[in-house]
Amino acid sequence: MKKIAFSIIFLALFLSPAMAKTIATVNGYPITLKEANALVKKITRGKATYSQLKSANKKRIIKALATDKLIMETATRSLKRSEKKAIWVDAYVRKHYKEILAKAIKDLSVKEKKTANGMYWIRKKAARYRVTDAEMKEAYRKNKKLFKNRKTGKVTPYSQVKPIIKMELQKQKFLKQFMKRAKINYNPK
Repeated sequence: MKKIAFSIIFLALFLSPAMAKTIATVNGYPITLKEANALVKKITRGKATYSQLKSANKKRIIKALATDKLIMETATRSLKRSEKKAIWVDAYVRKHYKEILAKAIKDLSVKEKKTANGMYWIRKKAARYRVTDAEMKEAYRKNKKLFKNRKTGKVTPYSQVKPIIKMELQKQKFLKQFMKRAKINYNPK
């Protein structure tokens, strides 16, 4: 009984895409009628199907699907696993933005919200400050021990940490300028 159920599930999962009618291919990747109908439905707001289109419009639909399919398949093969994970998190957040926003508003404390606001505001303001390559290399040279990999003991190359150094130097310049206007009373009464 279990073998029969497994066979049915296997056939449903793995053979159903193969059974879908292929209307075109791009570099060996199939473009199915189901994909074409979904795109046409989206474009026409459900008023037409792929089979109702004229041949010129069918070619446009196939070309659009071919472009998307080729980009997706090529990107999937060429991106690193860590890059894919970051992209997936971003896509998930965009998909569930409203519920995540409501949860963030509810779950974050006032202090956490203010901290996040401050971090974003500093990055935004600090981006205006110019940092030279010489300044970044000097900061790297002075702080090499900060860029040492804990596992291997090797220092991370300058080219890999350059954006981090740049951002930190920009923040330092901004904060120095920002705090010049601050009035600090060390002995309040």
